[in-house]
Amino acid sequence: MGIPSINNLVKKNPSFWTISHFQDIGLVIDGHCLVQFLYQYSDIDVIGNYNEYAEKVEIFFKWLLNRRITPFVVFSGALNMDDKEIGIVLGKTKHRIGKPDEGMPILVKLTFINVLDKLRINYVKSDFEADRDIQQISNDLKCPVLSSNNDFFVFDVQFGYIPFDSLPIKSILTGDQKPSVEIKIYFYKNLVKKFPYLTHKMALLATALGNDIFPKNSNALQLAYHSDNFRLPECMAITSDVLETSCERRSSEPFFITTRKILYWIKRCKDVERGKKQLQYFCKEDKKEEEKLFRSIEVYTETGNYTSYNLHDLIHRSNGKGFCRPPFPFGIRKWIIEHHRMGKIPNFIINTIIHKRNILKCQLEGTHDTSSHDCSLSIREVIYALLVGTETSITEYDRKKDRLWKFSRKGIISTTGVLKDLHIPEMSSAVRIQILSSALCCSVPSDNTSGQLEQTRLFLMITAYWARVAEPSVNTNFIKSVLIGYVLFSARHKEFQPGIRIFRKLENLRSEVTKFADGRIKSYRDFIVNIVYTFAQFQSCILYTTHLNRLLQCPLENVNPAIVFNGSFLHKMYYILSENEDIIAKHLNGCDVYVWFNQMLYFLQENVCMRSAYVAEEL
Repeated sequence: MGIPSINNLVKKNPSFWTISHFQDIGLVIDGHCLVQFLYQYSDIDVIGNYNEYAEKVEIFFKWLLNRRITPFVVFSGALNMDDKEIGIVLGKTKHRIGKPDEGMPILVKLTFINVLDKLRINYVKSDFEADRDIQQISNDLKCPVLSSNNDFFVFDVQFGYIPFDSLPIKSILTGDQKPSVEIKIYFYKNLVKKFPYLTHKMALLATALGNDIFPKNSNALQLAYHSDNFRLPECMAITSDVLETSCERRSSEPFFITTRKILYWIKRCKDVERGKKQLQYFCKEDKKEEEKLFRSIEVYTETGNYTSYNLHDLIHRSNGKGFCRPPFPFGIRKWIIEHHRMGKIPNFIINTIIHKRNILKCQLEGTHDTSSHDCSLSIREVIYALLVGTETSITEYDRKKDRLWKFSRKGIISTTGVLKDLHIPEMSSAVRIQILSSALCCSVPSDNTSGQLEQTRLFLMITAYWARVAEPSVNTNFIKSVLIGYVLFSARHKEFQPGIRIFRKLENLRSEVTKFADGRIKSYRDFIVNIVYTFAQFQSCILYTTHLNRLLQCPLENVNPAIVFNGSFLHKMYYILSENEDIIAKHLNGCDVYVWFNQMLYFLQENVCMRSAYVAEEL
């Protein structure tokens, strides 16, 4: 959700804010907003540079921890039960198809959560929309909220709301460790102190200003703004009583006059119900407009109860009665609900069970006839079989050419006997691994092939699956690029330590690849479309295999996107291999890591019939 217009009002009133030393406190963080903010602020290429993103996320949380700030991250859950937000989500998905470079790569959230796990940061997930849960848990924990969601300007967050731009983000991400930091914290109580008639009428303010549900440019609100109901007396057609600081430009004054009209109108409304009826009049019996109006009032009406379950109990790992509070529908297994709430399984799982529908995120993938997610369809079909059986249809929304299409899917599973008992917690580890192996059509690599890293097993199985089903077909140079990227970034993330001499050889290889490509490639737009599309399919395989593995309670260690996929390096490595196939041997021949690289390559060649390498122009 969001109320764009309220930003101007609160920023022009310094009395709403308090200066605070930012240390020695708890902090509830809006996880969804922080995932997006750190990616966009860091200006990371949308081609999927997860290594760079993981570094920024880790720097941010270490900065908090160094200031003795205890973070609690709360993520949003599945689509709401009433299905009323589906239109907003579909609208955003359609926009992303037209402008994929404005979105985030699909493995960003997995990368973020991996950093939380590494640093042992507490995180939980709401059943559905998280805003009210975040408000409630921050009040329970007696600490402020950190977010970029301006809904928190109208929610009664008792210990303050900190927008991201209140933090010295540039200094944080560049590692500037200042001993003393002062930030501005917004307090809801200061807003209602200045405008006491807003008490119990915040839903009217949020609705009349316009929000994601009931937008400001809607016909109803535009009619309302120009009606007699919203007309100011001539003596009040100024903004000085609304703003404590003046406008920098006269062009911005019309907004504040509209805000003044809204505040004057709310002051004269007896209650929220009376105001809702007046706004309903301007909908002119348009049922869709009325539905949006009612939904907005409902969402922003203050509630004293949790909108889902007691996050306070869960975040402290309590077994209190509030833990299993509804509103999930009857019939969903308790272990699925609990794993969802602890962030162990994705929203994809809950949306499948409740809504029988999933909206797949469009990637940066060119204009091919089919989506890159077609590559991973058989993995999703196994997930559907485990969740709803093989007879129930699941609706998927996905890109086809330049439009959003609706597809009907059914679960498929080939592992004999599994469907006799789908209670996954009671399955043996061998059966779970059998399901993964069957879904990916690949045997589990041996200890010798896996090397020092447990996650190598799943990484190789995903890579083998991708190499087998991707279209256009994957050639040897794609495989070599993925394998050497895995070795390099595993070393850079200290997942294994090959020794200083070998690490330097790896870095020298990376340096030569970068130098070679930088003169030819300025941005992702310079990459050949089929190469971008092929690597997008690899990301989709990683995503849905991770979902399946999490559903099966991780019989194999999940892969870390910061290690297995770094878009710029993979594309550049593929480019240089098309002209110099011996570059890897040139830098690494005789090293232990080169032996490991060849063992992994041999495993894939045994499991996949790959083409020999072609030059990029032939693709």
